[in-house]
Amino acid sequence: MALFVNTTAPNSASYPKLAKTHLALPLIQPLRSRPSASTRFDTRVSASLIEPDGGRLATGLPQIRLSKIDLQWVHVLSEGWASPLKGFMRESEFLQTLHFNSLRLNDGSVVNMSFAIVLAIDDAQKGQIGSSTSVALVDQNDNL
Repeated sequence: MALFVNTTAPNSASYPKLAKTHLALPLIQPLRSRPSASTRFDTRVSASLIEPDGGRLATGLPQIRLSKIDLQWVHVLSEGWASPLKGFMRESEFLQTLHFNSLRLNDGSVVNMSFAIVLAIDDAQKGQIGSSTSVALVDQNDNL
């Protein structure tokens, strides 16, 4: 498809004459015939997320079931929207946010943080975690 525009120039003597061009249409190749049912191969495609550490990483860890809102906060944290937080707030970060609406980082700089991003657990869950430094976060269907 070509588009030609015919305009009149104020002084046609100042514009050089251009040679006419010839447009060639692209060659159309015939499509090959589709394979018959006897020559087709059964192909199956599946997709899923890779289990962390092959699924062995979280088997021995205590589990905390996340609510829908907690899971949304996990997404916010994992995508870096709450930077410089690397996870849910610890006690010192929580108190700084409540009292000063900011976080003081290890290098001395201050970052505005006007709301607390915490994972609230009850005493029973705290007892289940015990002295473990890692926990497995699961959704309502027990998916990691």
